Amino acid sequence: MMMKNPKQITLDEFDKRLLRAVQRDGALTHAQLAEIVHLSPSQCARRLERLRKDGYLAQTVTLLDRERLGLHVLAHVMVSVRSHDHSANEAFYAFVRDAPEVLECFAQTGDIDLLLRVAVGGLEELADFIDRLIESTSGVAALKSCIVLRAIKTTNQLMVR
Repeated sequence: MMMKNPKQITLDEFDKRLLRAVQRDGALTHAQLAEIVHLSPSQCARRLERLRKDGYLAQTVTLLDRERLGLHVLAHVMVSVRSHDHSANEAFYAFVRDAPEVLECFAQTGDIDLLLRVAVGGLEELADFIDRLIESTSGVAALKSCIVLRAIKTTNQLMVR
């Protein structure tokens, strides 16, 4: 059974509506939010500040259009490491943190140790990225990349219950 975080507040329906609204559009004004969630602008402001303070709002960002920026190739790069040696892992993690091509990286269970989502301008850039990744650590046992042909669903919106 999962234990509740003792500092976690109970979200009421207005909090949930606010979270859903700001996930869709973080640039909404308090007045616009008030219309959506049926509260006054000042109540929206107070609630948002509390939700931010309590850690429900991790950050506010603007999503850029990858294609308009010339990043036409989206790929998933799957890496299996030779061993789970701390120093080799740290070299790999440092490379990933510093590589602007890497949008996300996940350590996971199963046959593949690490999954990266990578955006580059073209296949030559992907090849250069993979070469740099392999050179960054001697711990890569296997690497496989898959090019995304079409996005079926892309979202950053979490389910708010």
